[in-house]
Amino acid sequence: MIMHIKKISIVVTVLFLIGCGETSTSQLNEPFPVVRSGPHGMEFSFIPKGHFRMGSPEEEDGRSVDEALHWVEITEDYWVQTTEVTRGQWFAVTGYYPKVCGPVIERNDYPVTCITWKEIGKFITKLNKQAKNDGYHYRLPTEAEWEYAARAYTETPYSFDEGFLDSYGWYNENSRGQLHPVAQLAVNGFDLYDVQGNVAEWVFDMYDQYPVADNYQDAIQDPKVSSSASKMRIVRGGARFNNELGCRLARRGKYSISAKDSNFGFRLVRVNL
Repeated sequence: MIMHIKKISIVVTVLFLIGCGETSTSQLNEPFPVVRSGPHGMEFSFIPKGHFRMGSPEEEDGRSVDEALHWVEITEDYWVQTTEVTRGQWFAVTGYYPKVCGPVIERNDYPVTCITWKEIGKFITKLNKQAKNDGYHYRLPTEAEWEYAARAYTETPYSFDEGFLDSYGWYNENSRGQLHPVAQLAVNGFDLYDVQGNVAEWVFDMYDQYPVADNYQDAIQDPKVSSSASKMRIVRGGARFNNELGCRLARRGKYSISAKDSNFGFRLVRVNL
């Protein structure tokens, strides 16, 4: 019942924003959300282009100074994998399992971990070669694309009411310090699993401070940080060892591209060729 009410509220929000001219409808003309199958058992949810406020307000508990609120415009529709890439999917693409770097359960339905940002790039190159005739290009989400999809038109610390994280994400209060299979808990408004908790997710961007865009009219279009003095890449979403505040949608982590951890995984984006 909670999820049914939540999806109705998401649709109402989308219709309201469309009426205000702040987002666009799905090109697919189907009931929303729309999920499609991809290679190796992957599934992808359609994310319609639109505007949103990225970051967190100053009064949000647990907020860091690098989460400044700013308007962003996503100018093209895209698809986001409904789960993190699993160990089985990694093996299907690469032919090997990553070397264990911590407490990892070696089952194919668990998110793949112990992979660096560089290794993900090689995985994506192989996947695009394997799927070259399916009409899509696969890649990591930008930081803005990740947050837009994770929020699903919400502006709160979580994409659900506070106090319900047990129903949506694996974190330090319910994970018992262990990884869990993907797709075991409730989805957000875009039918995405585990965007908060279980494993933190690598995104494309290098770490930098957010730009200033206080007004809707000044929204930054499709931000993507490909060069930065920090040389650090970003992970989002929190992991199984984080507390509730550590799983906030706006929280940002930064690590070396060679960092390898049993708390880091990723999910894919695909875009039309």
